[in-house]
Amino acid sequence: MAAVTPVPCWPPPPLAPPAAGLLAVASPSASPDPQTLPFVLPPAGYPLFPSRGPVVLHLVRRHPDFLAEVDRRRSSSLVEFLKDEGAIPSPEDEKRREKVIQELKEIVMQWAKSVAREQSVPQRLATATVLTYGSYTLGAHGPESDIDVLCVGPCIATLQYHFFVVLRQILEGRPEVSGVQTVESAKVPLMRFRFAGIAIDLTYAQLPVIDASKDINTFNPQLLPKIDERSWRSLSGFRVNEKIAQLVPNAEKFQVLLRCVKLWARKRGLHCHHLGFFAGIHLAILAAYICQRYPNASVNGLFIVFFQTFAHWHWQVPVSLHDEPTDCLHSEGRLMPIVMPCNPPEFCVSNVTKSTFKKIREELTRGYAFTKDPLRHNFEWTSLFESFPYAEKYQQFLRIALCAPTSAELHDWAGWVKSRLRFLILKLEKAGIGCDPCPYEEIDHTVWEPSMVFYWGLIPEKIIYVDTSSLKEEFMKDIINDVYGKVKCLRSNVAISVVGLSQLPKSTRSHSVHWQYMQHCMLGYQATSEDQNR
Repeated sequence: MAAVTPVPCWPPPPLAPPAAGLLAVASPSASPDPQTLPFVLPPAGYPLFPSRGPVVLHLVRRHPDFLAEVDRRRSSSLVEFLKDEGAIPSPEDEKRREKVIQELKEIVMQWAKSVAREQSVPQRLATATVLTYGSYTLGAHGPESDIDVLCVGPCIATLQYHFFVVLRQILEGRPEVSGVQTVESAKVPLMRFRFAGIAIDLTYAQLPVIDASKDINTFNPQLLPKIDERSWRSLSGFRVNEKIAQLVPNAEKFQVLLRCVKLWARKRGLHCHHLGFFAGIHLAILAAYICQRYPNASVNGLFIVFFQTFAHWHWQVPVSLHDEPTDCLHSEGRLMPIVMPCNPPEFCVSNVTKSTFKKIREELTRGYAFTKDPLRHNFEWTSLFESFPYAEKYQQFLRIALCAPTSAELHDWAGWVKSRLRFLILKLEKAGIGCDPCPYEEIDHTVWEPSMVFYWGLIPEKIIYVDTSSLKEEFMKDIINDVYGKVKCLRSNVAISVVGLSQLPKSTRSHSVHWQYMQHCMLGYQATSEDQNR
């Protein structure tokens, strides 16, 4: 099967907003002449579908007002849908998050003092603090969203010992903290835990100063060259957040659009970075790109253009919030290059593989198919946001089971294995087997040990035979390539097998979806040599 890759597309849209349609509501005195909806059609010469010509809607005198009313109702219903889905937190939840962040600040401050005492440094000089970033800081988090937190510490506090050992012990000693696990060898090392029931992803940046909480300026050109590479990567999330906030013209519309995009990605199984899909930063930049280019669009209009733009994006062209082209290079295999809006320019860390890239493009195309017709009489947001039907799409699944003697050890073990799951996807692809890694975690009730199970859909056209023994053997090499992994393997285990549809848990088989709007919207063309190399 030829690789599913973007059709040739037109250049990115201009900064000026369209003059009519749902992107910019026409006034009652608008011209009665026939018009074309700007978000439905590309410029001449760039067909959407080879078998169908562009559809031009000729509007009569009342249609601008009618479209404006349709747009208003869809925007309103979209916001209501977000509320019904629990994508917007309550005021009580917001206060609870604020309290957690304040307590984390107090904890890391005391941690810095203890590190200073240990190293015979005056305690009054050593400080640390925490900074939030990600969806919480951008105002697009939901009640179940985690909080991305950056711990900024002094030069005397090292990552490997003081952060991952000393601070972890302090956190584990708190009654409100549970499920602490570490991911130490990731490109951005972090600790994951729950604080008063709220999931926290805690990263660390070691500054070349003792008083780390005083006058933090993450854009200080004199500071950045003095920090190590891991601290630099940890700081990148916060720096990108600040730039996005500066670049989007309307924060409120951006927040709603990002909530919509994140909910869609979660429902369709695309919001899971370690499985080769989107991370939150990717979705934030894509949403910001649309808001930046259509500052006067409604929420409904922005969501429509999101799918129209990225379903047809030529992914050899990076997505960037800056107008000037970037000269930074993305590594081989980076299928969806997205540039972080900070200096010096660099690409977002991406785990996208050939299999996950194919699914992302299919889901963007599906989103475009659902939203492209502004006058569809049976339009419902529930259809667009329907959960992905793994049990309807695939007949065979790769079962990955993790187990450990205790729940605490399972948390650590799972965090370690998850950070390496991309290697397993690549091994399958190298063997000619496509897969769709489902992000849902199940429990194996047939074993007495704490367990965690994943089921990945295997693409029927590619399946001949899966040698799970050699697959596990090769994957274990990636797991134990570090002392931490070797130690954990002594008490924890990974089991890999292929199972049929009847062996799936009921929770995985309970989803359904309608595909009738996809039949005319499958985009693809013969892969170029560059695509095949990738």
